[in-house]
Amino acid sequence: METPAYAIGQAVFIRTDTPDYAEETVPFQTLEEMVKVCAAPRPNAVLEKVLVYSLVNGEPCALTLGFMSATKGQRPDNLQPAHE
Repeated sequence: METPAYAIGQAVFIRTDTPDYAEETVPFQTLEEMVKVCAAPRPNAVLEKVLVYSLVNGEPCALTLGFMSATKGQRPDNLQPAHE
């Protein structure tokens, strides 16, 4: 199988060490590379979604796989009580 010269998708990570939910995107060119990108441990980052691009009948399409994480938001050591 030939490796494409362009990205077929990207993994989007949310930085957990910043309060503003900064995104970090990592492109990939093959499904094997996607697995490596998504499975590799990333300190201070949580996988939020994976986007895979394709052409269907000449039209660009994207498949988005979204993930929810309990770590999105305040870090446990920085929790602030809600003001009533």
